[in-house]
Amino acid sequence: MKFGEKVKALIKEAELYKSQGLLNEALDTYKKVEGVVEATENVKNKASFLRKIAAKIDALYEQIETEFQAPEPPKVSEDAQSVIKDMVSPEDPEAKGSDALASALALARFGQFDQAIEEFTQLLSRDELRLDAAKHIIWCWVQQGEAEKALGRVKQWMSGEVLSAEEMSSVRAHFEALVRQAGLENRVSTDKIQKDLEPESEIDDEEILDVDSTRFELPRGPRCSESVEIEVSFQAGKYLKMLVPKKEKQLVDSLQVGDHLNGMVFYSPVAIFSGTGYVSSKVTISAGPKKGDYSLEVKILRVQT
Repeated sequence: MKFGEKVKALIKEAELYKSQGLLNEALDTYKKVEGVVEATENVKNKASFLRKIAAKIDALYEQIETEFQAPEPPKVSEDAQSVIKDMVSPEDPEAKGSDALASALALARFGQFDQAIEEFTQLLSRDELRLDAAKHIIWCWVQQGEAEKALGRVKQWMSGEVLSAEEMSSVRAHFEALVRQAGLENRVSTDKIQKDLEPESEIDDEEILDVDSTRFELPRGPRCSESVEIEVSFQAGKYLKMLVPKKEKQLVDSLQVGDHLNGMVFYSPVAIFSGTGYVSSKVTISAGPKKGDYSLEVKILRVQT
């Protein structure tokens, strides 16, 4: 199909989806149009056409935002809130035997999200309840359709010392799962989560030497603290991409996106240096000769000289 025919067919498809109320499908199709035009050279009035497509995409985002807006939770009096707090027992499995957690859970389940968030926040200081409280805070924001606010809270925790690295990794995975379950990917995409939650590197790309392989200790699992060395398959500045064979599943399972790898050793043809890395991506290869193997990406945050 010629370029012009392909673009017209995609636009017609997008408008059909939109007319039937299939806004997510319409949005995806307009993005395809945008990608086709951007990838094609010598398109007449290309910049103007892309602006029009961008305007349609923005309008769809706004429409989706409006239609998926969560309803305002009912306002209840303080007396009613006191009654609600007693409606979840500490024996409830989620309450973990805690009166305070049971009280916050009751408020959350009855849609009193602001009050629930306040009570869950107070529980962040308790070691045995911290992780559950953090996950429920995120749940409350997502239930209100406020995925951006949930993302902001996760970013705040990442830059502070409230949660441990392992707790932070668990909360991040929980947040991504909630976003998918609530159908909010168009508001906070996985790419946006990935970009916003990555810590900044202290070094510029041009300052990093070519790295052939790296050695680090596994942070968890049956091989916890074991030192492993992996060859670097591809490097883009501070990002190192490594291919791990499927037989090393246990190694891959010992790592989670969001892990900080302290004391990494980087082997370059001209030098050996150490530093800190951040696990930015971990995916299973689904096609091609490496199908079933794993692609692991680590971002170099800092180096020690």
